[in-house]
Amino acid sequence: MVNKHLTVKKAEGLHFRALAKILQITLEQQCSVVFQKINGEKANANSLHEMLSLCCIAGTLLQVTVDGKNENKTLSMIEEVFENGAGL
Repeated sequence: MVNKHLTVKKAEGLHFRALAKILQITLEQQCSVVFQKINGEKANANSLHEMLSLCCIAGTLLQVTVDGKNENKTLSMIEEVFENGAGL
């Protein structure tokens, strides 16, 4: 299991397309991914509905917890979505 704090950098926040990319990464890498806000709200990355309910605007700090056989690679791929939008 690996954890990392990531900040939403894009002005539009974590929008549907970015979250769909994270869901795709999670499914392809066969890892469990959970996002948690500072206030304790959590969302499983296997659920677009849960992730959207976090309402992550620019500047939101999230703890990302990844568990599975490809956890380091998965975390790096998710970090890429946060940093550069992963080509979106």
